This record gives sequence, structure tokens and C-alpha cells, in this order.
Amino acid sequence: MASVIWILSVVLYAEFMCAVSADKLLSLDCQDENHGVHGKDSLLKCFLNSGGESVMVTSATWRRPGEKRPLIMFINDKVRRLEDPRFSFKQLQMSGSNIDVSFLVRNTVRTDEGKYECEVVTDSGEAKAVVSLSVTATYSKPDMSSVPEKDLQEGMEVTLFCNASGGYPVGMIHWYDQHGTNWTRSAEMTVVETTDKRTNLSSKFTLRASSSAPLYRCLVLNNNGVEEGKAEFDLKFQEKFVSDPGSGEGGGRTAIAVVFVIVGSLLCGLLILALLRRRRIQREYRNGVQQESARAASAKQQRKGFSSPPFS
Repeated sequence: MASVIWILSVVLYAEFMCAVSADKLLSLDCQDENHGVHGKDSLLKCFLNSGGESVMVTSATWRRPGEKRPLIMFINDKVRRLEDPRFSFKQLQMSGSNIDVSFLVRNTVRTDEGKYECEVVTDSGEAKAVVSLSVTATYSKPDMSSVPEKDLQEGMEVTLFCNASGGYPVGMIHWYDQHGTNWTRSAEMTVVETTDKRTNLSSKFTLRASSSAPLYRCLVLNNNGVEEGKAEFDLKFQEKFVSDPGSGEGGGRTAIAVVFVIVGSLLCGLLILALLRRRRIQREYRNGVQQESARAASAKQQRKGFSSPPFS
């Protein structure tokens, strides 16, 4: 009886050691930390290494740690996409000694960030690994505006706005004037999280308008301080007449003087025209009187000729 127990123990130990040795031959060589960009494809690299021995994969599963429902599964020579059609295996070759079981995420979104668990079962054992995916998103090109929008005057209080959307992690907005002075500490920035877990930035900067420095710009930086976009804005001042450099008077007085000169010139022209017309009328009147007197004298002379007595 003792010999039977001894033989049975040896057999069980041998089977256990074979199973342990087989499992030790299998390993998942994965890239622990992976980086993805919003809107682009991400690849979580993972290879099944069997130590040079050819094995056959019977099932391969990717899921979130702690969740029973897989994101994607390979079983019975078929791939089952259970959650999202964006998820897939990089390739479907499921036999060999170095099998690629990498997880492909198409059109990556912010909510894809986190940890993922890969589990592979073969005809020689199984292996498991956990990897992580971080996702970043670039902010849109910033746009600028002001309140008031136009017709500014010297010294008037004006607020500039700079907005950028769709970035992650949270970035920052910096302000500069045309001389390169950094006004960021005088600005106020707000961050709003979007429904897809990205962020929108909005910054406002209040200043006193000066026509000698009308240009301002805002820079959008990511969380590492790297510039992702910039915009420029010119303050729009109220139009005004240019004053006479030789006098200290303003453009309004110059404009009035110009009006008086024009009106005076017109009046002088009209007066000269009236005088010329009056002289012409007087000259025509004198000529008419002289012609009438000549005609009267001629007629009188003719009458005298007709009334003289005949020669005897």
C-alpha cells in the first residue's frame, strides 16, 4: 500500500513539474507604458514568447482590469468584438514561437486612457500581463476678441479674450504685448471639461488701450510648456483727423477751417460772377442806347430831306 502511494506521489509531482516548466516557457513581453494621441490610432504592443517552442493559441483576451466582460476576444479561431468596433488585434496569426497579440485602438479618444489586461491561453499553458495607455490631445488654434470690439480711445479700459479648445492634459495660456512683455500674471484663465473628457481654455486680460502699443498676442502651451498655437490681435481705435503739425490744435478745428476756406472761395466766385454779369448787362444797355440814338438821328435827317422846297 505504501509503495502505491509513493508511486502515485511521484507521478503527480512529475505532472506538476511539467506543467510548471511549460508555464515558465510562456511569457508575455509587453510595452508597459503606451502613448496615444486623440483622433489617431494607438497600439499596445504585446508578444507571446514560448522560448523557441511552437505553440497554438486557443484564446486571447483584452479587457480592463477587474472587469469580466472582454473588450475583444479570440476563441475557436474567431475574433469577437464585444464592446467597440474600434478595438482589434494587430494580426490574426495565432501559432508559432513569438506570437503578436498586440491590441490596436483606432481613432483614440480621451476615455481610452487607463490600464488594460492581456490574457493568452495556449496548448502549452497560459500567460497574463497588464499595460497602460496615456492619451494626449492637441489644443485647437486659439482665437482672440476684445470688448469693446472697436472705436477705442486712448486710456479706455478694454478686455482681451483668448480661447482654445479640445486639449488634454490641461494646458495654459500666456499673454504678451508687441514689445515681448509677459502679462500672464495679470490675466485670468478658466478650464472647462468637455463631454469627451478633454478641456477648453479661456483667458481674459484687461488693460488700458494705448495707440502706441496696439498689438497683443496669446500663446497656448501644453502641460509640458511646449507651444501648440498662437494668435495676434490689434486694438481697433476710433478714427480721427490728423492735426496740423505746426499748431497744437486738434483735427476738429482743422476740419472747420477747411470748411470755411471752401465756403469763402465759393462765395468769392459767386460775387465775381455777379459783377461780371452786371458789367455785361450795363455794356449791352449802353450799346443799345447808342444804337437807338443813331437810328433816331438818321430818321430825322431823312425827314428833313423830304420836306425841303423844290428848286425853281
